[in-house]
Amino acid sequence: MEFSSNKSIYMQICDAICEQILSGELQPEARIMSVREYGADIGVNPNTVMRSYEKLTAEGIIYNRRGIGYFISPDA
Repeated sequence: MEFSSNKSIYMQICDAICEQILSGELQPEARIMSVREYGADIGVNPNTVMRSYEKLTAEGIIYNRRGIGYFISPDA
């Protein structure tokens, strides 16, 4: 993933996940990568990914099943 310097990285991650949902790559109730997996995959600190996931959770786009992982909300 290539990042733009005019927008914070965590917001760019949020946008990328939203684009994947809108394009149909990520379906409702699908599990998404863990914070560590996603951070390693795109080459950013896991704390940055966690910040993105927290924002998406607050907006109701994803949700967390404790001990299992993050999933796309049915009405995302």
